[in-house]
Amino acid sequence: MPIIIAWIILTVFGLLSIFSVSIYESFSLTVALIAKGARQGDPSNYFYFLKQLTNAVIALVVACITYAVPIRFFQKNKNITTIAVFLMILQLLVFIPGVGMVLNGSRGWINIPLLGSMQPAEFFKLGYVLFLWAWLIRKRDKINTKEFFTSFIILNALFFFIFLLIPDLWTLMILAIVGLIMCRYAGAKIKYVVWILFWWLLAWLLAGSIAGMVSDKFAYIQKRFTYFISSSVDPQAKQIWWQNQQALLAIGGGWLLGKWYGKWLQKFWFIPEAQSDFVFAAFSEEIGFMGDMFLLALYLYIAYYFLTRVRHIKDDYGKIIGIGILSLILVQAFVNIWVNIKILPNTGLTLPFVSYWWTALMVNFIEIVLLYKILKRK
Repeated sequence: MPIIIAWIILTVFGLLSIFSVSIYESFSLTVALIAKGARQGDPSNYFYFLKQLTNAVIALVVACITYAVPIRFFQKNKNITTIAVFLMILQLLVFIPGVGMVLNGSRGWINIPLLGSMQPAEFFKLGYVLFLWAWLIRKRDKINTKEFFTSFIILNALFFFIFLLIPDLWTLMILAIVGLIMCRYAGAKIKYVVWILFWWLLAWLLAGSIAGMVSDKFAYIQKRFTYFISSSVDPQAKQIWWQNQQALLAIGGGWLLGKWYGKWLQKFWFIPEAQSDFVFAAFSEEIGFMGDMFLLALYLYIAYYFLTRVRHIKDDYGKIIGIGILSLILVQAFVNIWVNIKILPNTGLTLPFVSYWWTALMVNFIEIVLLYKILKRK
């Protein structure tokens, strides 16, 4: 039960943060919708909070359905997982008429009636873990050979090319790190893992740096790298540069204990996307350093609880799947936080269980339920 309690606390933490930090964004959006005739009634300060509350209920229903599915179903139906992964790749590459859409420069989105836009890449991350497990099991007797690492590089180079076309380099980075962690846990020597990681990150940085020079489609990626290196470039463009600077002001303004819940200023227009990508920075001004440490402790506790019990799991399937899912949660959480404190360029990645977005929240709920089921099967 401790892992379930940590999940509940993280979800409540996210709802409380969105309730507070999304006031301005909610009001602005509902005013715009009313002006377009797409919404009736008065503007609302709690549009995003109410949506996220609905998202949490839907995600909980999906999580309960996932709980009812035996872990052995995924183990015995590896081909179904593979087909599902490649169908998502197909959707990411080509638009289905009336369904596919472009959002913030990325084409990896689809529109679901009544639910709105969703990002298949969130499901693809989980599908990648399931797919890679089946591949690792087949190759496990060759895991420290040249043949294995050549195959691993070729396989991930295919994904690199696909996500470069979308473009979505940050999801690609998450998958690469998670894949290497799974390889290491499956028995790969650390020197090979570090060597591949080095060349992978080098290729990723070069692709992101020169992408904008090749096509206008990649311009937003180049801007993120440019503003990360030099925030003084084009200060009138209050987008990427503005987000980074205001996020740092919000985090620094929280000091040790914060300004207390609901009492802060950065949420009023200063931090764009305060309810999603920059929710950590936006809420930091209220909860301060101690609140941020509490949030980090929840993520680390989930990792500690699972890792200290993984040795009791006799099934290799459960072990590798669990390590992959745990890596997905932790890597994305720390990448999001590092973006908020400007250790990394803007990514567009959400903070697990906390940020607003129904697709990400649903996948997070599925992941934590799978971790719970794996521990129960020890």
